[in-house]
Amino acid sequence: MIIGLIFISSVVMAMVLQRSLVWGIYGTIFLALMILNKSGVGLMTSLSWIRQGILDAKEVYGLIILIGLNVSMWIASGIVPTLIYFGFEVIHGMNFLPMAFIVSGVLAFFLGTGLGAISTIGIVLFTLGISINIPGGLLLGTLVSGAYIADRMSPISALANFTMKVLNINFRTYFIKMLKIMVPTILLSLLFYSLIGLGYQGEIHAEDVLSYQGILEELFVISPLLLAIPLGVLWLSFRKISSSYVLLFGIVTGFIAAMGLQGMSLGEGLSSLLFGFRSPINHDFIQRLEIGGALQMIEVVLVVMGGIALSKIYEGCGWITPVIEGIKRRSRDQRGLIWNTGILSIILNALTCDQTVGILIPGKHLVEPFERLGMNREDLGVIIANTGTAFAPLMPWNVNAIIIYTITGVSALSYGKFAFLNWLAFPMVLLVSTEMGRMILNLKALRYKKQTLKR
Repeated sequence: MIIGLIFISSVVMAMVLQRSLVWGIYGTIFLALMILNKSGVGLMTSLSWIRQGILDAKEVYGLIILIGLNVSMWIASGIVPTLIYFGFEVIHGMNFLPMAFIVSGVLAFFLGTGLGAISTIGIVLFTLGISINIPGGLLLGTLVSGAYIADRMSPISALANFTMKVLNINFRTYFIKMLKIMVPTILLSLLFYSLIGLGYQGEIHAEDVLSYQGILEELFVISPLLLAIPLGVLWLSFRKISSSYVLLFGIVTGFIAAMGLQGMSLGEGLSSLLFGFRSPINHDFIQRLEIGGALQMIEVVLVVMGGIALSKIYEGCGWITPVIEGIKRRSRDQRGLIWNTGILSIILNALTCDQTVGILIPGKHLVEPFERLGMNREDLGVIIANTGTAFAPLMPWNVNAIIIYTITGVSALSYGKFAFLNWLAFPMVLLVSTEMGRMILNLKALRYKKQTLKR
């Protein structure tokens, strides 16, 4: 309990002082080692737990770096600017809220990060929406709903890949299982945004849209042909190709497009890979695209390592066991297990201000009860993604919500209630994974009975 309180205090202090979460997490680890040493757990024993935990997830760190390289190269090559450019074409003259939801979701899916989508196209859509008097909370809730689709089901998302690595599942089976939850949830959210959007039918000025498109055309060659690269990445993901090779394909083809189509030199390309895309134009909109790169992802790797180290300490001391055993005892059926797993993931994310531990602990310790009750690892991954991962940006103290507040001035308390997709996902998981599953089993049983009677 003391270590948990120190962790919460350290993370909150890091955010208040606007310092990296790395300081809070590693400060907690240091104090935890001292406390454990005083309690009779040798320092070398604790360090061996941490070392083993970090080594067990070594593939994840490489994936995170590759994702950073991919993001920067897809911006430098014009892929992301092309998606944004045509996104403006879709939005202009349409019901703004549902179109903003769709555009932010599509861009985030191919960018691989909800936060990245909010900080790029999201800022532009937010500005345009405010110009026709859509309330900031409603507008940002719509954008968050769309953008955070990426963290759950994009083939190039760090969180989605982390979930799949922890559970040892492939993208194709995970994605198909996720679609059963996301399709009805997306359609229901789209209906809500369409109905609400009818009350905000102000006309977006064509010159505003043309201005943003003009800036993109000034800096990039915009071509629909560039969209073949993200589609190729998606196709390879469905072919069950390793995530590392899929990302390498995206990076290499993006690099070739940057040099061949955008006229980028070899040195500029290597610089983008290392430091992220850098623009020669001093414009807020374009500067929002200065994300990605290997160096920016090192902090993410360190945060993930820290989360793994803390969870390994708790696991090594046996503190996780009572929680997991309690869930197993109380979960007598599928509905109970899904509910308890989702709540555990949400609580862990709430306590740690980051999604890593909320994925890691349920993913490592709850596979057995899921299989015992007739579900599989993909089911567990979908539940974690649609609870802890989905709820993270709705918590005002979470790092996602803090960054969103910093760049928009709208708090999670204002936009959270309008992020319908994030709220609806958990109930939809309960419905689809239990009631619909029973219906399908009952239909199969009835069909088998009829065939037997005919014979």
